[in-house]
Amino acid sequence: MTVLEVGARRGRALVGGHPVGGAVDEGWGHYAPGADLPAEVVAELDDWARAADAWERSGTGPRSTEGVRVSRTGRHLAARVSVVLRRPVDYRDPVTGLRIPLRAVTTAPRVPAVPLPTRRRGRRAPGTVSTVFTEPTPWATGLTLAAIVAGLVLAANLTLALPLVAGLGWFGVLIDLVVVAGLVPALWLNRTVPTWRWAVWGAFTGMGLAVVPLLVAASAAG
Repeated sequence: MTVLEVGARRGRALVGGHPVGGAVDEGWGHYAPGADLPAEVVAELDDWARAADAWERSGTGPRSTEGVRVSRTGRHLAARVSVVLRRPVDYRDPVTGLRIPLRAVTTAPRVPAVPLPTRRRGRRAPGTVSTVFTEPTPWATGLTLAAIVAGLVLAANLTLALPLVAGLGWFGVLIDLVVVAGLVPALWLNRTVPTWRWAVWGAFTGMGLAVVPLLVAASAAG
């Protein structure tokens, strides 16, 4: 069975190299693979393709919030296309340029839930990303992860730094701050990446909480 590629180019969603919803009289050949897709899926694919084009014209990087949303939503929609058409699909990510096989998706009894809210009516401002990509924030899971990471970072920082501060006083605090400052740039780059952002803010919280006992220990040692 032929593997279909789902992608986007110049604001148009493509399935098997043809724009979705393309009819015979539009010159896309005798059969367009996306012609059998439900109208709802076609509309969401079109919104996604326009958002991908808007992201590309905005000049933001692939790790930006818009780039991550376009990439992730494209994978969800490609999986839906695979299930609806009952055919293996490869997803061509317009953000990274990578081709991702989604062939095992056709064996799933249903597509995993894709949190895409109802499309809003009206025209969008040029260069903006469609509101179809707004997803609910997983506060419960995210805060739990952040709390766990904060506790681990706090415990590790105190375990390593307290003996140093007890022996060197304020100079030990300075050494700890220099070490922590070296980790901040790497963490800061992932502050908007889904899942990792919770761990990043948890790490920052743990570092901040560690300052208080270290200052107390430095005062006692001094």
